Amino acid sequence: MKPVLAILPFRGTARAALAALIEDLALLGFDAGLLPEAEVPEGAYDQRRHQYRAEAFLGLARRAAGAAGKRVLGVTDRDLYAEGLNFVFGLAESPGRAAVIALARLRQTDDTARQRARAAKEAVHELGHTFGLDHCSDPRCVMYFSNTLADTDRKGREFCPSCRAQLGG
Repeated sequence: MKPVLAILPFRGTARAALAALIEDLALLGFDAGLLPEAEVPEGAYDQRRHQYRAEAFLGLARRAAGAAGKRVLGVTDRDLYAEGLNFVFGLAESPGRAAVIALARLRQTDDTARQRARAAKEAVHELGHTFGLDHCSDPRCVMYFSNTLADTDRKGREFCPSCRAQLGG
């Protein structure tokens, strides 16, 4: 049975990117549908940093997960950060039912195929956290921590055998 999830797009996220992500997640074994667009969380913008607090987006995804009764992946084009970090590609409850990814930094290339691959990898990574997975030491595993875009480009889109075993598969 495929894990069912809902994609929560935040205002300003490109529809083409959302459609591509849903298609890529289906190829990776997820049954994803689209929720109505959500507003960018009020008060999330930090003027000093010129970034948005990831926790505010995750909070809205958490509320949507409760209402939808399934996992929710928030997707935004905004540049996100979490306390103590310069930026994040995504953030998730671990374990839980809510996650969010930020496309802004993943698009630092003109190569649309690379942008799309990065988004799929980060989505699966954050969803892995919702299933209780920690970061993996295998640099080819999707659960490997991406500190740079090069890390994201290098890792695969799927769980390594060890992470897959933790998921019960």
